[in-house]
Amino acid sequence: MAKKEPLGLGLIGCGAFGRFCLSAFSQLREVRPAAVADVVKAAADSAARDFGVPAHYDPAELIARDDVQLVHIATPPGTHHQLVLAAARAGKHVLCEKPLAMNVAQADEMLAACREAGVIAPVNFVLRYNAVTEAVKAVIDSGALGRVLAARLTNCAADSNLPPGHWFWNREISGGIFVEHGVHFFDLYRCWLGDGDVMDAHTETRKGTSQEDRVMCTVRHAGGAVVSHYHGFDQAAPLDRTGHRLVCELGDIRVEGWIPLTMTIDAAVDDGVAEKLAACCPNAKIKTVEKYERAVGEVSSRGVKRRLTRRISLSFTPNADKQAVYIGSVRSLLADQIAFIRDGSHARRVGESNGRDALALAEAAVKLAARGR
Repeated sequence: MAKKEPLGLGLIGCGAFGRFCLSAFSQLREVRPAAVADVVKAAADSAARDFGVPAHYDPAELIARDDVQLVHIATPPGTHHQLVLAAARAGKHVLCEKPLAMNVAQADEMLAACREAGVIAPVNFVLRYNAVTEAVKAVIDSGALGRVLAARLTNCAADSNLPPGHWFWNREISGGIFVEHGVHFFDLYRCWLGDGDVMDAHTETRKGTSQEDRVMCTVRHAGGAVVSHYHGFDQAAPLDRTGHRLVCELGDIRVEGWIPLTMTIDAAVDDGVAEKLAACCPNAKIKTVEKYERAVGEVSSRGVKRRLTRRISLSFTPNADKQAVYIGSVRSLLADQIAFIRDGSHARRVGESNGRDALALAEAAVKLAARGR
C-alpha cells in the first residue's frame, strides 16, 4: 500500500488557543503545518516564526494555497460563517472551533456548502475524546445505576482575562455565553443522554454594564433526564472550576473539571452491578462503604423491588495531568477526522451534525431567555 502524504494544515486565528492546537496537531504524522493567518500582523508573524511556516494577514490567501488541504478556524464566532464557506468553496476540509456558527440558519448554509464540495467541517468538541467522559457514557449505557433522572452542570468560569472591551462580551461577535461556550456542554450531554429540548432559560447582566455574565437553562433529554446548565463568567482565575452531578436511580455520578480528570460514583448496588461498574472504568478504585443485611438489602424504589448488598464508592482518575489530557484530546479529535478523510467508512466520534445540533440547543436557550426578559 502506498504511503499517504500528510495533509497540509493551515491555521486561521493565531491566538493562544489556535497556537496550542497547532502545537498539538504538529505531533501527528498525518498532518504538517503549512501556513498561518491572522488579521493582526504581529500575531501571524509570531506564529509563523514558532512553527516555521509562511504568515498571511488575509485568511483568503491561506485558503487559496495549494499546499493547504485542511483549515483550522480558531477565530471569534462571528467570523466562522464566511470563513467556512470560503474554505468549502475552495475544496478545503475544515476543523472549526466552537460554535460552528452564530445561528442554525448559518450552520445549515455552511454544511450544505461542505456537502456539495465533499469536504468535512466538524467542530472541535474535545470533550468527546476524553477517558472520563467515555467512562461516564459507558456507565450510563450499561444501566448499572438505572436511569439518569436529573443532572446539574455548574460551570464557574474565570473572567480575569476578559476585560469589558473583549469581543467575548459582544453578542454580535460571540453570540453570548450559550452560543460561544454552552455548545460544548450541550454536545456533551447529548453524548451522554441523547437528544434534548430546552424547557426554560434565563440570562443575567452584570450591574451597571451590558456584560451578560451568567446564563442558565434546563434541558429535558429523550430518556427523561432533566439537566440544569449554569454558566457564570465571574470568577477569579484561580477559582475557575466545573462540576457535573448526574443523579441516577441507584446513585450519583460526579465529574470534576472543564477538562474532565476525575469521576466518582456513590451508589447502592449488588455484587453484579459492582462488577459492571468495574468493567466500565478499568483500574478504578472501588471501596465498599457499607454492607447491607438481608432485611435492609431488599428494598423498593420507583416501584421496582431491588436487591442491594452494599454501598460503594468508586474513584476513576485515568490521568491527573490536565495539560497532557487536553493535548491528547485535541490530537485524537484531528486524527479521527483525518481517518475519515482517508476512509469514508470510518465512524467518527464527532461529525458535522454535532456542531449543528448543539448550536440548535444554544439558539433555543437564547430565544427562551429573550422571551422572559
